[in-house]
Amino acid sequence: MKTNLRYCWLLGLCYALALLNGCGKKNQDPTPTTGIAGTVTVIDQNSKAQPKEGVTVTVLNTNPLLTATTNDAGEFIIGAVPAGTYSLVFTKPGLSTFLLRSVAHPQVEVITRLPETYSLVQEPTIRATGLQATSIMATTGGGGTVPAINFRTTLTTLLPDFNHDYVLYFGTTPDVSYLTATSSIHIFTGGSQAMAVSASTWTMSRANLLGRGFSAASGTTAYAVAYGTGQGSFYNDLVTGLQLTWFNPNLTPSPVVSFTMP
Repeated sequence: MKTNLRYCWLLGLCYALALLNGCGKKNQDPTPTTGIAGTVTVIDQNSKAQPKEGVTVTVLNTNPLLTATTNDAGEFIIGAVPAGTYSLVFTKPGLSTFLLRSVAHPQVEVITRLPETYSLVQEPTIRATGLQATSIMATTGGGGTVPAINFRTTLTTLLPDFNHDYVLYFGTTPDVSYLTATSSIHIFTGGSQAMAVSASTWTMSRANLLGRGFSAASGTTAYAVAYGTGQGSFYNDLVTGLQLTWFNPNLTPSPVVSFTMP
């Protein structure tokens, strides 16, 4: 009887040790060895560092959509991305969405590492609550006139502010947004006194629109939308190497308006 008790005790001990040895190892996913990897940082509108974890990074134009989430160091790896060129979208509640275009992932069997740390900024409180587009004849510097569009934007903030910056985005379809637009213009505004609601008018001729990269044919229907914006973040374009500014918009857009391309 003693021998049997000793045997049962040893058997139970071995079983317990086996469970402890496997504890924490079950359900652990291996680190991807292929895909797209990078690092992000997060700041508020005063450039103060914020937690980096929990940012979702999505590879657009994949089916199903491939995503990953940053850890507390701001690092992510999106595994098993097919070879190709993609746009990446970085999102987290409370932050402006950041869009990185032209990410080349040429070899499916390796990890493509993004060349720099990308900054996400707290979503600004300023919003574009209204937008109108009116065709006019604008006076040129030489005294003549040319067809142009007056864009009038209404902007609101939670608290009075001197600056009411916004971005106009242009496209050729009614679903134009900061993610789909083919061109944009960042408009800096200000006033002699702080205010919670303001209006801004910006006039653009065909030459102005062409200079911003919007090349829709004259006479065709085009579309515009406005977003309030706060502090921008700088990054290097992956194709040209030029330093660009991502304007970190408030994520609630103005109504989309249509206009006839001058």
